Amino acid sequence: MSLRILLDDKIDRLLKNNPDLNDLNKNKFEKAVAAIVNVRHLHGIEFDNLVKGMMGDGGDEGIDLCYLFLNGKPIYDDTIDIDKDINSQSKIVLKLFQVKKEDSFSTDGFRKFVEGIEEIFTLDLSLDKLKRIGANKELLNQIDLIRQVFRKTRLESSDFLVECYFATASIVDDYSEKIKHLQTKLEEFLSMYQIPITFYYWNAQYLLNFTDNKEEKIEFEFEGQPLMVSEKDVLTSGYVGFINGNTLMSILVDENRRFKDELTDGNIRFFLGEDKVINASIIETALSEERSKNFWAMNNGITVIGEEITPTTKESILVKNPQIVNGCQTVHCLYNAYKKNSNYQLPKQLKVFVKLIKANNSDINSEIISATNSQNPVKSISLKANESIQRNIEKHLFKYDIYYERRENYYKRQGKSGLRVISLERLTQIMHSVINKEPITAINDTATIIDSENKYTTLFHEKVDYDIYRFGCELYLKSWSLKNSDIRSGNLEDKERDIISKGGGGFLLIAVLSSLILSDAEFSKGGETTKEKFITTIDISIPQRKNDFSIRKDIAFVIIDNDTEFIRHYNNAKSILFQAIENYEHSTNRNYTKIFKARTFEKDYLIPAIKNFLTCNLAEL
Repeated sequence: MSLRILLDDKIDRLLKNNPDLNDLNKNKFEKAVAAIVNVRHLHGIEFDNLVKGMMGDGGDEGIDLCYLFLNGKPIYDDTIDIDKDINSQSKIVLKLFQVKKEDSFSTDGFRKFVEGIEEIFTLDLSLDKLKRIGANKELLNQIDLIRQVFRKTRLESSDFLVECYFATASIVDDYSEKIKHLQTKLEEFLSMYQIPITFYYWNAQYLLNFTDNKEEKIEFEFEGQPLMVSEKDVLTSGYVGFINGNTLMSILVDENRRFKDELTDGNIRFFLGEDKVINASIIETALSEERSKNFWAMNNGITVIGEEITPTTKESILVKNPQIVNGCQTVHCLYNAYKKNSNYQLPKQLKVFVKLIKANNSDINSEIISATNSQNPVKSISLKANESIQRNIEKHLFKYDIYYERRENYYKRQGKSGLRVISLERLTQIMHSVINKEPITAINDTATIIDSENKYTTLFHEKVDYDIYRFGCELYLKSWSLKNSDIRSGNLEDKERDIISKGGGGFLLIAVLSSLILSDAEFSKGGETTKEKFITTIDISIPQRKNDFSIRKDIAFVIIDNDTEFIRHYNNAKSILFQAIENYEHSTNRNYTKIFKARTFEKDYLIPAIKNFLTCNLAEL
């Protein structure tokens, strides 16, 4: 029982240090487990996406947490175009959790979990029937999406995998023969659909280890003494040499033979898009007793950066918080070859060239990532993180307790959780909604916005007033809290609830709110105080003394800080959004759910609705 008390203490501290998580109206143990394992098992997803995967206390069919990933990124019905986004190169991973604060691995609980998973893949079991037997709305929406995605993967011959996690507060790590039988039964059921499935069983000790492992230290054992590389007055140093393939695998997998995705940080998603022909060739070489002898010569190897690098023996180097920044394709192909062998072994002669680099300066780390991936698709986001404007945004937002993760999972690894942890991708979505008034594009084409220099500089410019990022983040934070209160209240119609509960609905609200608040913000013009309709895009390259945002920002922040005023604007924003959607349905004869893929919705319906409201109500704002 002592372990449970220690785990309770850790969870209480986690919730105390993360108010958004604490205030969330969800099961305490379930939300804590989701936050604890986020970085290692859920790719460090945004807090609102973490919440979306929580299926609720009743009607979850034994599935407490449910997350669906496409090439390492979470997907939802309003953010994915199934026909366009899923192809033969895609890898889908469905992660399902049962989380129970019990003293043992409950057989009854696991049976219900298995039955819930079988219901998902019993495709002729209709959603209506699932609803009648008690499945809740959150689960039904997820099942609908999972089935659509799964059927598309069968057409495209793309990968679809299931991972099952059973987390308890048990002090022991063994589970009953009945659970093993149920596991085998589920494996046989999914084998009909050729779905690989992996099971993980977590007890109190395992969860405690998650909370304690803020820093990870891994020992790399070379074949022979590695070459030390160091120069006087240069901060960066390191070691290079060869590591046996099986030794490398022992470093890169955990006790359940799960590949440690967290070691490759964001780079996993770029491996998944590589040509399968190339991957097959690398795997074939790694499995061949003869060709594997030359693996080191046929492959560029891997590059690992760490905060500290310390020799422990002539052949071994201890690395603190290692990250593989180059060679992701190599290690994943080796892992696939390792799994193909029933003995989980690579040929003994296989060697990999490895560079270990000490770079405890985060900006130097980014420069190394840039240099080692100059021909690699990783450029799109990771390389932007090192730009001076991104560093300046991080510093500016930090003053207001907003943790800007321009470097993936940087603050989550320090125990930060909740809405105030905002990634570069999420900030891009927020600011494109505020600055360019294009929330639909923001949620569907985030990577394109970042890749396109013309679009990127409309959001991130050297002449920018950095308060605009605070403005966007504050709108995001406060509107998220209000819309979730609305969802819980039960006062919304089903259609309205469905709209604002989706991620895209939140960004549409932000776009409207930004116009309403900036229109209501008085400013000085010609020696007089006035206010004007503000519907257009914001040109952040204009100097602050003439910038439409900057001259209004002081009053805008007063409005945001005044709860009564903000709630009034929020309610007006909802009314405007719902009216725009009604106009869209009437004009197009399409269902409201289609707006999240309608690229002209803002221009044709949302902006006119804002303009009409302000024309009639500006004086009363």
